[in-house]
Amino acid sequence: MKILIYGVGNMGKLFKDLFYSRGYYVKGYDVVGERRDVDSVSGFDVIFVCTPMDSLKESVEHLKGEANPDSLLVDISSVKKISVPIFASSGFDFLSIHPMFGGDSEIALSNIIVVHESGREEERIILDEFKKSGAVISRLDVEEHDRKMAEIQGVAHFLLVSMADFLRYDREELKYASPIFTVLYKLASRIINQNWEMYYRIQKNAEYIRQRFLERALEIHERMKDRESFRRIFDDLRGIYTDYESSTIILEAYKATKRGESIEELRGLIRSIDSLLLRLIERRVEAAKEIARIKAEKDEPIEIKDVEEEKIRDVISRTNLNPIRIKEIFENVMALTKEEEYRVAGIEKTVAVLGPQGSFSDEMALKLVGSRTPLRYCATTDEIIKLVENGEVDFGIVPIENSVNGTVLPVLDALMSHDVEVFGEAKLEVNHCLVAKRKIELRKIKTIYSHPQAVAQCMGFINNYLPNASIRYTSSTSDAAKMIDDYSAAIMSENAARFYRLHVLRRGIQDLKGRNITRFYLIRRRTGRREGKITSLFFGVEDRPGALKDVLEVFYRKGFNLRKLESRPAGTGLGDYVFFVEVEAALSDEDLEDLKGVTSFYKVVGVFDEVKSLKVYS
Repeated sequence: MKILIYGVGNMGKLFKDLFYSRGYYVKGYDVVGERRDVDSVSGFDVIFVCTPMDSLKESVEHLKGEANPDSLLVDISSVKKISVPIFASSGFDFLSIHPMFGGDSEIALSNIIVVHESGREEERIILDEFKKSGAVISRLDVEEHDRKMAEIQGVAHFLLVSMADFLRYDREELKYASPIFTVLYKLASRIINQNWEMYYRIQKNAEYIRQRFLERALEIHERMKDRESFRRIFDDLRGIYTDYESSTIILEAYKATKRGESIEELRGLIRSIDSLLLRLIERRVEAAKEIARIKAEKDEPIEIKDVEEEKIRDVISRTNLNPIRIKEIFENVMALTKEEEYRVAGIEKTVAVLGPQGSFSDEMALKLVGSRTPLRYCATTDEIIKLVENGEVDFGIVPIENSVNGTVLPVLDALMSHDVEVFGEAKLEVNHCLVAKRKIELRKIKTIYSHPQAVAQCMGFINNYLPNASIRYTSSTSDAAKMIDDYSAAIMSENAARFYRLHVLRRGIQDLKGRNITRFYLIRRRTGRREGKITSLFFGVEDRPGALKDVLEVFYRKGFNLRKLESRPAGTGLGDYVFFVEVEAALSDEDLEDLKGVTSFYKVVGVFDEVKSLKVYS
């Protein structure tokens, strides 16, 4: 989706930065040459018209002459009875929204009112991106929108401009001001120093409501002369205006905008900002705790690394301060927040697992843990092992072997090079399902999407029942779920089908029924404890005839069965190998001493048993 921002002022720049940060192709067009990325407005799917209302007609005429006729226009004007007729007569599809914030504001928790939609897919994408940014989406028709804006914007702006005109305070006189007055003063200053034409349009829309407000204000003025009447005003309004919680933060925030002259005043400013930062961190944690409660109810993971990294990138992009220090600060704030989230959810231990949600590793984790809330999804098994080693998570679940495809070699290599230990194993029978977006006859399926391994394990079913369907390989279950249409299907687990809300056409389509088993290792930071009947270890031998036989002889003499023996390149030279074994015994210190005499080195990875559940909740 190619997006053009037509008019790159404050609001235009906000939308440009937002969609660029989300990975979209975004360019800017402006009458001011240095703001312009392109000289032509053609070739774009979506065009945000971010020009003043007085320039709307001229802007739309320009687009009618040069833009693609199937482009979707986005109207962001404040007064819709002016803008909507212009866009409606343009011949373009258009989305009309009113962003209730300024170009220098944060979009999160800001209101965006939708006034008109054309039903285009691009509109859904745009509104979804606003939602992901934390905006609150609501809908009004043109007449209702302008009526409410007359009240919300018109009266509020009128109050501020009237106060500024009547009192005419300058900044020097604010040394006498209360917090409430200072906040009002700052807001009035903000309005007066912006485009007067925009506020004129808003006030023209509010003429009737403004007159009613003045009449009501005179009534209140008379009622305030009498003590009992004054009390009744407060009593009447208290039942309506109840949202005063945390209003102190608003009043304290004004101090951060003050200027200090002396070193004492500047130090006072810093103390005030530090106090405000503490209050805001506390509010952030409280909000996150509510999210944790909701996630626990929905069985969703608390920690989603991609979302956190995107937040940090967004924060860094907004400042010229040292990005490394800013990253550290926000990572620490997030770590503090997560501690509280896990505590609220009753979680003592966290678990890293191979993603995405719906994968077989996810299914194994759910069997062991019972919930996704303590899980952290990783892109690779190496990432899981590093997180465990660094202490960022308590446990990791990694696949070590599949009965059809053999040993998972990257996991074996990572266990050799990282300092973690195996404390348990668990097994999962792999059952593949054929799934689709709807109930469909097999003969009508044109394409099958899945991971190459899953396809290989189901070729018998595919050849018998779907011989004419083309096969498209995907990197993950989630990719397959996203790519299927009404005439295609995917191969995945039943658990994944439920997660992605897909229809199961056939269950158990794998060629080896009941024999396709994946075995997983449960890992943690090294403790040195030996609790179990299976020992897994690496060892090396000298480069001489019979060296490996001497090691195997030790196990033979002691009557230990080896259920697994693998060789891996040592990485030190061609022909050098390291061996990995699983011994059906808990090796004692005496056993290890015997091994020491016939090996060049050994490393015990873990002593363990099969585990049926993993305790992570308090």
